[in-house]
Amino acid sequence: MTRAMKKQGGYGKNFSALALPAGGICAVSGGLLMFGGEAAFPIWAVDTFGYLTLTFAVATGLGFLPVPLPRWMYPEYHLARRERIRAERLARGEVVKMPSSGRVAVEAQRLEQIVREQEAAQRADKDESSR
Repeated sequence: MTRAMKKQGGYGKNFSALALPAGGICAVSGGLLMFGGEAAFPIWAVDTFGYLTLTFAVATGLGFLPVPLPRWMYPEYHLARRERIRAERLARGEVVKMPSSGRVAVEAQRLEQIVREQEAAQRADKDESSR
């Protein structure tokens, strides 16, 4: 969604797959770290928030590098997986909740139409062979 809104593509696909989520977690844990120092949190909690902040700050920096990440980290993988699962359920004849809008809805309707056409072709073949 981030890349779709920003047409240039900006920092590449690692930015939205790694840098944005890691930056958000870094900001939240950093805020808790600052609050923890003022609110007299136990030292182990302050240390934990400090390590989290440092770890996710490094991960945010790695999100700007053009290195390949595992495929499950990219949104396209999850979209394709959801579409594949939806198509398999439709093929088995299960009731599937379809998205109501957007590109995914159009793809889901297309998949549903393909499955219906395949079922109609199979029924026609059965009718022909039974004659």
